[in-house]
Amino acid sequence: MIQRRPWHGVEWSLFIVLTGAALLGLLYGCLHVAEQPFSHILLTILAILLSYGVPFLFWRPYYVNTTCYPIAVLLTGIPLQIYLAWMEQDALLTINCPIMVIGFLTDRKNAWWTAPIFMLGMPVAYFFLLHSGMGVGQLFSFILNAVLFFAIGLSLQRVVTSNEHTEKLLEENQRQYHLIHEQNNVLEQYANQIEQLTLVEERNRMARELHDTVGHTFTSVIMGMDAVSYLIEVSPEKAKEKLDVLRGVTRAGLEEVRRSIHQMVPQEGDVLLSHQLSHLANEFALHTGTHIEFTTVSEEFDIPKLTKLSLIRCLQESLTNAKRHGKASSIQIVLTYADDQVSLRVEDDGVGTSDLKVGFGINAMQERISALQGMLSVHSLSEQGTVVHCTIPVKRLPSF
Repeated sequence: MIQRRPWHGVEWSLFIVLTGAALLGLLYGCLHVAEQPFSHILLTILAILLSYGVPFLFWRPYYVNTTCYPIAVLLTGIPLQIYLAWMEQDALLTINCPIMVIGFLTDRKNAWWTAPIFMLGMPVAYFFLLHSGMGVGQLFSFILNAVLFFAIGLSLQRVVTSNEHTEKLLEENQRQYHLIHEQNNVLEQYANQIEQLTLVEERNRMARELHDTVGHTFTSVIMGMDAVSYLIEVSPEKAKEKLDVLRGVTRAGLEEVRRSIHQMVPQEGDVLLSHQLSHLANEFALHTGTHIEFTTVSEEFDIPKLTKLSLIRCLQESLTNAKRHGKASSIQIVLTYADDQVSLRVEDDGVGTSDLKVGFGINAMQERISALQGMLSVHSLSEQGTVVHCTIPVKRLPSF
């Protein structure tokens, strides 16, 4: 296995130890073979240099081969060990430091052969080749020596691995911290945006509610007061009765505004939508003198309160526009129920217009209907009146 990485601090320390051991081995070899021929001295120096330098071909910064390094030590270090011991009949263990490096480089892929060879096979072979006359205690000493250096290298590897793991965890924690910090900033910005959007939506809702309720109430009251101003001279008693009625309408309008502020549906409870719309149309007809026909098509069923509120506001705005702008004298209202939708059609006989301009009221209706995935259409022709058609999808629940 080849690793393209720089050396750890521990590996630089092992390099220094290996270099020191090689220098001591070189000095030892030269002193103890000084009386040998020059060729032996040259061969000893060459063998020491090869056993020191060749393994570094496979263990150096940015190139670590955990398989070839032990093989290089087998091919250079062990023959040197045997040669020096044969020359002096002494156990010069120059192989100990390389064994420590091998222990450091051992992993699960090569441990199955490096550990047996260097901790057991090499000491046994060394003992039987050169020290067969010694006792078993000497063999045990060789094995213990190899196991000790191999274990030191393995322990150093575990320390380095643990430190690397800790550093990675620290980096990951720091990365997660920065990520969480960034996400927290994003969430804060998002929360601020949501708050601003909520405020804008609430202002728009209040504007729509007040426009629909106040506009509808004021239209009824103004029309009623016009009638009162005529009745004062003709029939004061009827004018007084009319004023009492208008007073009730004004109070009801005030309550409607209060309900709008608290997002309450008019006439809460189990009152059917057709009853609410019919009541609204009858009051408008009474105070404005408009002829209104209200019709419900198909079997009526309960629908969500928000859908009810949207249709009520749609009718209020349609009635107000028909009387205020269209000068209508007759209005037809059709409430239609289907299995998957409910629709409201308001048609008047007012003056109409070929150049329909969309104002705040129609925009408010459009926003209400669109919020419920519905559709709003407004058609008007000059001298042919105006038709407002609202459709909102609903789900009819099965009856048991």
